[in-house]
Amino acid sequence: MTRIPKIVALLAFGMAAGCRDSYPNQQPPANVLYYPVGLAVRQMPPVPGTPGKEFGWSQLAVVNSNFDLRYDEQTGGTVLVVDPDASQDQTLGGELAVLGSMGVGSFGGEVALLDAGCQPGWPDCPSACGTLAADPVVQAGGARLVTASRSAQVIYRMGMAADGSLTCGDGCGYPLPIERLDPYGLSTTCGTKGGAPVAYVFVSHLQAANNIGWLTRMNLLVGDDVVGLVLGDNSTYTSVYNAADDLLFITSSVAVNAQFRWFNPFVTVSDVNGFAVPDYSGQLFGTFLAGAVARDMALSRDGRLLYVTVQLYDLTLAAQTGLFFSQGGALAVFDLSPTAFAEPRMALLGLERTCLGAGQIRRLPARSGVGKPELFAITCDVEGALALYDADAGRVVKYVGLDTTTGLPLLGLSPFGLAVEPVDPRRATVPVAGYDASPCTVGKDCQRIYVASFLENWVNVLELDPDEPTAITLVKRIGRGP
Repeated sequence: MTRIPKIVALLAFGMAAGCRDSYPNQQPPANVLYYPVGLAVRQMPPVPGTPGKEFGWSQLAVVNSNFDLRYDEQTGGTVLVVDPDASQDQTLGGELAVLGSMGVGSFGGEVALLDAGCQPGWPDCPSACGTLAADPVVQAGGARLVTASRSAQVIYRMGMAADGSLTCGDGCGYPLPIERLDPYGLSTTCGTKGGAPVAYVFVSHLQAANNIGWLTRMNLLVGDDVVGLVLGDNSTYTSVYNAADDLLFITSSVAVNAQFRWFNPFVTVSDVNGFAVPDYSGQLFGTFLAGAVARDMALSRDGRLLYVTVQLYDLTLAAQTGLFFSQGGALAVFDLSPTAFAEPRMALLGLERTCLGAGQIRRLPARSGVGKPELFAITCDVEGALALYDADAGRVVKYVGLDTTTGLPLLGLSPFGLAVEPVDPRRATVPVAGYDASPCTVGKDCQRIYVASFLENWVNVLELDPDEPTAITLVKRIGRGP
């Protein structure tokens, strides 16, 4: 059973248990990791003369999900912002360098960070949102942080100061109506709609009454501008925005032959029998790739290719029994060039077997030099591995899987949450006993991949020279459990 069905089962158990008094009325500590699920990283400028920050530094946001309900069900989740360089390895005690913390509801999901622009060393960072530049928190060097509680059905819109501290005042938590269940996936879209600037966050819903495809749209520039969009049938899993064509792509959480949809997020929605409905297009994902379920997505830097992690299943058994029997995971590559009808072509260009599980995918930052292939990191929660995919080669070029000494997953059990960033090679992690030295050297690119181990309560830190991805190295595991 994958992580998502486990959580659904646990929710069902909690509902059957009856009253809220059956949960412990205990608040979680603000300095540990427990079932971390969502990761996002933001870079900060160098601070001359400050040890550890003279070549830039990072703020890593981690969502702890309180999966086993060890803490209070309504407030037992947390969002932590940590300095990954200053945080201890788990073999040394795992003390986190916590910059900010905030309590949220249980069963968290993805997390998004939005600030005014990218640092010079990371020109294609995902946090840049120019329309937020006049926001008081962002203007002061901070960011906006968004996440959701699947249990409490609340979306949190926090302020994150330049030092990483978090605030969640009036209007921070937005309670969702009962029909929009299980908020999980996040994507961001910044631009102009009808001449007015917008900073949209789109939130998917893994479950919904009557299997309606809900997507919640919030405008961070206007406190009460929150709209529930209806995208036909099939609950939504996650989404990704393609700035090249102004299209938002959405996958479905329903297993067998569900819809795959897209629409322009800046076009005015229509009112259909009291529901807000965007002018969306799409087909059953099986028409693009039979016997596959679409999960997470990433885009090529130019927006011409869409990379979709998929779970393959036995199509014949599904047709005969209606049941889903997974046959492993893969990465599907689609052509997004427009047709004569101004729709993405969605032609399947390649399919590469990856690993067991339906984790996340992130495109690694752009590399210096011309014509270098793009790399993608993919987590495999069931297999306990990380796959590195080379876009030019069209194949997985490196697995980070089992520890050759212990035979256990090197990244821990259920590696899922994922974040990536480039770092100055002078920030390469100082070797810790039991780990290999970082492959990053001065004068070459250095990139970092953060992978949250859901069941081990730590975040793996891996470093690589993208010109030699097979030499990727686990250099540290930060954090510890309760």
